[in-house]
Amino acid sequence: MELRDITREAVIIHEDASFKDAVARMVREQTNSLLVVNEHGELSGEVGVSDLLDGIVPLSMDGDSALSLLGTEKEFGDAVKGAENTLVSDFMNADVQSVKANDSLITIAAIAITHGSARIPVVDQENRPIGVISRRGLKHILAKFLAIKDD
Repeated sequence: MELRDITREAVIIHEDASFKDAVARMVREQTNSLLVVNEHGELSGEVGVSDLLDGIVPLSMDGDSALSLLGTEKEFGDAVKGAENTLVSDFMNADVQSVKANDSLITIAAIAITHGSARIPVVDQENRPIGVISRRGLKHILAKFLAIKDD
């Protein structure tokens, strides 16, 4: 098994895209996360569904306050619409650990364990995303060492 066998195509969005753009891209591409790139095409973060939910709540607000602010469907809808033009860079997760295309399966597994990552971006030598290793890929790394074949 090689890295390319467990790498899926990455769905990418730019830092300066909007909250609405991110939601639309996730829906259109049927994915739960997007890799975020800067103006040079370099990996700068990731946006998952939980980041989208965080994006509708002001950063200064704690969980209890958010719950009271978003207590009704109308209030929740207003918060979602209010976040529509928020930049991806304002709510993305910038603490993303990536791997290079020539890294070993052991390195990938170690990063997943160390960082608690279920998805790991794969980048080229210039830090530009070329793919992503998903939970399925990580599962296949484990299966390889248990001699479990994928039918």
